[in-house]
Amino acid sequence: MKNQLVEIKNANVFVNGTRVLHSLNWTMKTDENWAVVGNNGAGKTTFMKLVFGELIPVHGGVVRWFGHKSLTPLAEVREKVGFVSAEYQESYGNHVAGWEVVASGLFSSVGLYEAVSEKQKKATLEWMDFMGIRHLASTPFGRISYGEARRILLARALINRPSLLILDEPCTGLDIPTRERFLETLQKLSGPKTRMVYVTHRIDEIMPFITHVLYLKNGKVFAGGEKGDLLIDKTLSGALGCPIRLQNNSGRFWVTDIHPKQRKRPGKILSFLPS
Repeated sequence: MKNQLVEIKNANVFVNGTRVLHSLNWTMKTDENWAVVGNNGAGKTTFMKLVFGELIPVHGGVVRWFGHKSLTPLAEVREKVGFVSAEYQESYGNHVAGWEVVASGLFSSVGLYEAVSEKQKKATLEWMDFMGIRHLASTPFGRISYGEARRILLARALINRPSLLILDEPCTGLDIPTRERFLETLQKLSGPKTRMVYVTHRIDEIMPFITHVLYLKNGKVFAGGEKGDLLIDKTLSGALGCPIRLQNNSGRFWVTDIHPKQRKRPGKILSFLPS
């Protein structure tokens, strides 16, 4: 269908011989932005790599992009899908200049291995201007702060003006002020030309531009649908496995109460422990 960005059918995905995703079905339309939520080990990163085309399903599973009925060449997926993650940040050498990291997005490569034309470098610097990081153009990547490095990766992901931007827990490691600046940047970037899939385990990172939520649990779809129907206490508690209360404050959702399951106390105290 023409109004579909991504369609996944019956996707079973194995990583290092272990089945991580189980018979997963999911569709993203052209007017939607999704948050993918789940505990550690729920399959979020594997799901992201499936959407990005880095992993493929087995046993007859199918992933289709951009409304195509047949398989989409991976080169086209790379041109139209941007990607930001902490994992990518760790993949770049410390001596690579900031502008080179951004420019590598033109070639969908981790690192810059092709000559950059003057036109391409101009576009690179324009994106760095837009992100407020032009002053880091010549700075070695290893000397750039963690938060600014994440903004460089965001500029890298946007340089091809992708139809879909995937963000895999992009705020991991950021302090609160840096995280909020990053999230506000995403809010300003959101629009019909670039749709987003935001992978997280933090409910307070789900910004107002998110329209839909997908909960993953143990490698399966626990629930999925419109944000207003999914960001409720009962559904979130079931997805994360503990009682949780949410509060909506100006379009942002915050956890106000949580009761993690308590482990049973041991029946005996070992004799060698101090009294």
